[in-house]
Amino acid sequence: MRFRSNLKALALVPVLLMAGAFVADAAELNSSATVARDVVTLGDVFDNAGDAADVIVGAAPAPGTSIDISVSKLSLLARRNGLAWRNTTGLTHISVSRNGVTVPDADVSSAIVSAIKDNNPSLLPTTSMQVDFTGGNAGIKVGEQDATTVKVEQISFNVRNGAFDAIVRAPANDANATLRRVIGRAYAVADVPVLLHDVTPGTVVTQADIQWIKLPAARVSSNVITTTTNIIGMSPRYPVRAGEPVRLTDMQMPIAVAKGSVVDMNYSTGALTLLARGRAMQSGAIGDTIDILNPRSSRTVQGVIEGPNRVRIDNLTAPKIQAQTVPQNIDLKS
Repeated sequence: MRFRSNLKALALVPVLLMAGAFVADAAELNSSATVARDVVTLGDVFDNAGDAADVIVGAAPAPGTSIDISVSKLSLLARRNGLAWRNTTGLTHISVSRNGVTVPDADVSSAIVSAIKDNNPSLLPTTSMQVDFTGGNAGIKVGEQDATTVKVEQISFNVRNGAFDAIVRAPANDANATLRRVIGRAYAVADVPVLLHDVTPGTVVTQADIQWIKLPAARVSSNVITTTTNIIGMSPRYPVRAGEPVRLTDMQMPIAVAKGSVVDMNYSTGALTLLARGRAMQSGAIGDTIDILNPRSSRTVQGVIEGPNRVRIDNLTAPKIQAQTVPQNIDLKS
């Protein structure tokens, strides 16, 4: 009897070994999966899917997004294709996401602006526009092997407040591509030069002090400087903060005469030239008219600044100099 029992035990060994191999090779369902293609297969969601790995479960989500797939659907599909699997974990759904490559926001913005201009003839083709996406970015992605292109299929645009609502296709030429919705604001902007750092009066602005920013066109008044001509080589009348629009009234030619400094006064008429020295009662730049104290007469005259500490006396103010009339080019400085 013991011999027969041993034979039975030995006969069960191959069966047990085969059962162990079956358990070891049994398929396992993952709670989540990531795919790169436009379809989901059993091999994407099951480990050890074997010959059933290429069986298609369904369409993959749009690039950069995810979907939930019912475990009951997967279980039925697995049994039909001979896949040994039991739901021992109690899963009801699994999450499947798809890899994606982001379409640059600049490209999406360009497509949005073109569509807005095409549908709004009142906007000039040369109008520069800024696009702000709700949420901070467009978030458009395509498959890893797809072209990063985008096309606007539909768009609505509110001219008054700049709000837009667009339906876009990416890749642009893929008729089967998932359509995506993009919302935000688009508005006209102007390029404006601003200072890279705070600048105080007396500082002469150079090209190295300038950077360009875009501002809503509605904020750019006629007094705001929009070209470097009115800022480079100029000096601020008041402290100007970095990054802020600079007004025409903020800038002036560099100070050529400082208040209290000694200046050379020049008056010429015909063959007669009068030269004298005075003290500036005001600061000014080239071209400014300032008051000057004539120390010989203790009277104030007016002169136009022509250069550093040099002024020209106009005809109407010349008599106030009360300097002796001398032949041309006689210097009265001494």
